[in-house]
Amino acid sequence: MELQKFTSNSITMKSNKILLLALFAFFAFTGISLAQSTDSATVVSVETFEKMSKKKKKKTVILDVRTPEEVAEGHLAGAKNIDVQGELFQVSIEQLDKNKTYLLYCRSGKRTAVAGAKMKAAGFKNVYMMDGGITAWKEKGKPVTNDKN
Repeated sequence: MELQKFTSNSITMKSNKILLLALFAFFAFTGISLAQSTDSATVVSVETFEKMSKKKKKKTVILDVRTPEEVAEGHLAGAKNIDVQGELFQVSIEQLDKNKTYLLYCRSGKRTAVAGAKMKAAGFKNVYMMDGGITAWKEKGKPVTNDKN
């Protein structure tokens, strides 16, 4: 009887440890996920980005966060260039209307994530980034232009 209680308690303690570990892992991953979605731009597909860019043009701004040299090679029509790696990026975004929706892209998405995080930290609420950047845009056969805005 004594051995049976010990074994039963041992199993219960192991079960509790496993449950506790599972809960800890769940909350840890959920917390990380929530932090990423609120600290940076929301990632959207090329198709969603394109649809969003065509709606409410007066309230939506397309931002190309690549270097001016990259932009000269081709960019999305109507995009405004603010180089995220440039020394004036922070000053430039502070001059933007925080009530507008911003659609960001770069070459592949890495610099866009940095730009999105900076914009969110500066108080912008509606910031979206194109998954895969202009590279994914071109792969989908979407148009680019070399026209100066």
